Amino acid sequence: MKKIKMFMGAVLCMNLLAVSGCDRAVQSAVVEEKDETDQKKEENKKTVQETVAEQVEAPETYRAIIQADLRSADREDKENPMKFTLTADAPVKVPDVDTICLKKVKRVAISEEEQNKIKDTFGKGQPMQEENDENEQAGTYTVDGLTYQYSYVKSEQESDVEELGFQIAKFIFDDCGDMTLASSEKKEREERFQNYIKAGSGKVSEKEAKDKVSSLVSGDWEIFESSSKELTEGNTTLEKDDFIFERALDGIPVNYVREISLPVNEQALEWENEDGTLHEGQSEGWENEVLTMDFCSGTIQSFLHRNPIEASNVSDERLFLLPFDEVKDIFEKTITLQVMTEDKNRMIAVDGGSNYRYPSIDAQSAEITITKVQLGYMRMPDSEDSDTEAVLVPVWDFYGTWTSEEPEYEYGNGEDGLVMGDVTMDDAGVPLLTIDARDGSVIQRIQAGWAVSTGDK
Repeated sequence: MKKIKMFMGAVLCMNLLAVSGCDRAVQSAVVEEKDETDQKKEENKKTVQETVAEQVEAPETYRAIIQADLRSADREDKENPMKFTLTADAPVKVPDVDTICLKKVKRVAISEEEQNKIKDTFGKGQPMQEENDENEQAGTYTVDGLTYQYSYVKSEQESDVEELGFQIAKFIFDDCGDMTLASSEKKEREERFQNYIKAGSGKVSEKEAKDKVSSLVSGDWEIFESSSKELTEGNTTLEKDDFIFERALDGIPVNYVREISLPVNEQALEWENEDGTLHEGQSEGWENEVLTMDFCSGTIQSFLHRNPIEASNVSDERLFLLPFDEVKDIFEKTITLQVMTEDKNRMIAVDGGSNYRYPSIDAQSAEITITKVQLGYMRMPDSEDSDTEAVLVPVWDFYGTWTSEEPEYEYGNGEDGLVMGDVTMDDAGVPLLTIDARDGSVIQRIQAGWAVSTGDK
């Protein structure tokens, strides 16, 4: 915490005979006090009129380099510490709004209008070959020589997923290399690439993607992350453009978190009673809203919308937000300690079925890179613990990547077991730490997921 030093000054009237001089000094002080009161009123008025950006006083870029030798009583190697490095040269995203208020949010169904827009836009008037499935509406479209699968899954219970999807059949093979496909799959992939090029118009810009989403899905949307890469099959090369969207409410984003890295609490994991009875994990609330679109050579490859929400104000009262400098200090202290804590509070697990977390206490080194810091909303359960309603609170999400050099633990049976080497988390949608923007509380929103890849030595 920052120490605030307060200094008091005293004005002494040394010439006791010059009474009128002291009188003037006192009268002057009275006048100054009145002016000071008026000034405070003006300052208070100015504070009310401050924008959120002015209130939090955040820089455009968060820069930091932290290096430390970390030791722990639980560490097996007592002699050699973990070499810890955190670097940041990351943009700080602050909504361009005058105020942030608490909001209430509830689940809503995907509208019939949206379903029809998806069919009409991507199906291009072609008939759908329906598939019989009692739990969903499903079928296939053939458009420009490409076969698409359409599906709409309606939630039957409060905790069910509501999902609308339109994607190329077997589109996952588009990202595969030659070594992973059979010869028949390679031929099919080559034909599909040619059709992508015939039907498409080249690279898709962020503006084009945002305009497309706005014409299909109600509400305001911002691009959380976009990426491009080249895909090659034989003599054909095309560009794939991927877009992840986040909903914006009154100009404030609902911060995106990779949905398979949730839910957020330990109840989502298996747990065991003292008597050894094993219980299945129970998720709290419902999954976050997801909206993604992928294109190949300008042609739609996949569209996914899941668990839409609708928001309303809890009140119009302006929320107090901590200055970014205080938030940054909390982050830097917490992230350093978190690397050396027990499994419960460490980083995301290697897989959803494991309680192991990384970087482990015994890691030889851990390198963290902050890629983006964003002020936005996070959904929190309401007081009634409902599966259909919640509140949105302002938080700072520190997104980033990390790599740890782990000891060579062997899993399995002897020499045939997996040897753990470097462990890397490089998913854009996983915040390394979330901090409540109102009071600086640290929130552990990531508790399990598949966002980590492992390298064998």
